[in-house]
Amino acid sequence: MRKRIVYPLALAVLLTAGCGSVPTKQYYVLNYLPSMNKRQNPNPYPITIRLKEFNIEEAYNRPQIVYRQSPFQLKYYVYRVWAVKPTRMITDLVHKHLVSANLASSIVRRFDEGQKPDYELSGIIEALEEYDSEELWFAHLAFRINLVRTGDGRVIYTRRFDLRKKVYQKEPEFVIREMSALMEFAMTQAIHDMDVKLAQEYGSKTTIGIESPVFEDSTIIEVDQ
Repeated sequence: MRKRIVYPLALAVLLTAGCGSVPTKQYYVLNYLPSMNKRQNPNPYPITIRLKEFNIEEAYNRPQIVYRQSPFQLKYYVYRVWAVKPTRMITDLVHKHLVSANLASSIVRRFDEGQKPDYELSGIIEALEEYDSEELWFAHLAFRINLVRTGDGRVIYTRRFDLRKKVYQKEPEFVIREMSALMEFAMTQAIHDMDVKLAQEYGSKTTIGIESPVFEDSTIIEVDQ
C-alpha cells in the first residue's frame, strides 16, 4: 500500500479551499468638534483643574465594541474594536472640550505638570454600547462625572448621564457617530453646569441669587438632534 505524501503548499491549499478571506479588523474612535458653550464668565477661572483618567465598568474595559440585544446579555464584536482604550478615549474628549470651553486657566492630567490643582475632575463610564432591538438600533452612553475641590475634598458638582440615540443606518460606524454626538451633548451640559458652580464659587455677578444643585441626574434620555 503506497503512502500519500501531502506537501506543505498543497496542504495550505487544501485547508483554505472553499473558505473566504479572513475579515480584517476595523478600528473606531469617538470624535467630535466641541460646541461653544455660552459661558457665565468670558474669561477662564483662575484655577487649575486636574483631569483624572476616567474609570470604566469591567464589562466595557476591553478593545472589542460591545453590543447587546437583551438587557441580560452582552456581546462583543470580534473584528470591530476601539482604536484607543475606552478610558483614554473618553478622557481625551473631556480634555478637548474643557480646553475648548476655556473653563480654567490650566487643565492638567498629572499632579507633576504644574501648580497644585485646585479641583479634580473624574468620572466612571457605565455603558458604551450598541443596543439592537428587532426594529431599531440605539447608541447608548452612560457615565458619571465629578468635580471635587482638592483643598477640603468637597464635591462641587456631580452628575450622571444616561443617554441613548436612535441609529437609522444599521452599521456600527453610524452607531459610533451617534455615540460621539451623545458625548458632545453630555459634555456641553456638564461644562455649563460646572461653569455655573464655579461662577458661584468665585462670586460672578451673573450668578448672584442663582441656586444650582450639587447633585443632578439624567435618567435615560432619548436624544433627537
